Amino acid sequence: MNQSQFDQLVEEICAVTVTDPQTPLVDLGVDSLQTIALVMAVEEQYGIEIDPEALADPALTSSAGLLASVQDQLAAALPARAGS
Repeated sequence: MNQSQFDQLVEEICAVTVTDPQTPLVDLGVDSLQTIALVMAVEEQYGIEIDPEALADPALTSSAGLLASVQDQLAAALPARAGS
C-alpha cells in the first residue's frame, strides 16, 4: 500500500482530508475515538497489532508515520510468514 492509498483509509475512517501526510492527525481534527477506529481498521486490514502506547510516539501521529510503522511491522513479519 502506498501513502496515497493509506491516506484514503485515514480519510474514510476518520472523516478528515489528508492534505499533507506529515501533518499530525490531531491537527486534522482526528479525536481519540477516531484514532481507535483507525488503529482497529489498520490492524484488521494488515493482520498486525499496533501497541496503543506506541501512538504516544510523535513520529506515529501522522498518516505517514503510522504507515511507516505498519510497513516496518509487515517487513519484520515476512521471514516468519515465509517459514510457516
